[in-house]
Amino acid sequence: MPARNLRIPVIAGGVLLFSTATYLLAWSPVFVVKDIEITGAPTSDSSKAISKALAITTGEKLARVEPRSLQRRLDSFDWISDVNISRDWINRKVSIEISSRTPIALFNPDTSLQTTIDTTGKVFRLPGGAPNSLPRVQAATPESGVAAIDLFTELPESFRSEITLMNVRSSGSFEVSYSYKSRQIQIAWGDGKESALKVEVASKLLALPENSKIRFIDVSAPYAPIVR
Repeated sequence: MPARNLRIPVIAGGVLLFSTATYLLAWSPVFVVKDIEITGAPTSDSSKAISKALAITTGEKLARVEPRSLQRRLDSFDWISDVNISRDWINRKVSIEISSRTPIALFNPDTSLQTTIDTTGKVFRLPGGAPNSLPRVQAATPESGVAAIDLFTELPESFRSEITLMNVRSSGSFEVSYSYKSRQIQIAWGDGKESALKVEVASKLLALPENSKIRFIDVSAPYAPIVR
């Protein structure tokens, strides 16, 4: 038999195999989405937001679930730092793995409710809101907000637990709103240097009986503090 005639059954077999595979993947009820798994979402609200944005349904043809296209739908979610979407053809499962940003503070809470900031200076909002236990930072820029949090984390726990707001002035200096025996004390902190000494000076000044009614302390020059 001529070689040309031998190629005809081979080609026909290949076309049949391709057609069968295409049918199984695109049209057959065999390869449909059976399970959808979302991991890494920080809250139930964020998981619901992802599910709504992706709009994948069980019973949908698995071949039509295109990971790259789905990932682009989540580009507007500023609280997501990374996402990976994959298909498991054997178990007929779509897996959505989320890496979310970790908020380190409420950012400008007086003017922007529930807006948070992470260690990179990224400002974002978590679906469902952020924990109110986070420190509060008021700053003109994300960079200065991160600087305020860096200072905050350097302070002793016993002192920083009473801080209600870290404010970054336009000059770059810091101001601390501090809760002391039901009083709100404003502490002009100055720069981030000599923080241990500033904590010590502020604590001693607050403990003095003659300062029982003060509302302001300036420790920006810790060797010459001011109270009023």
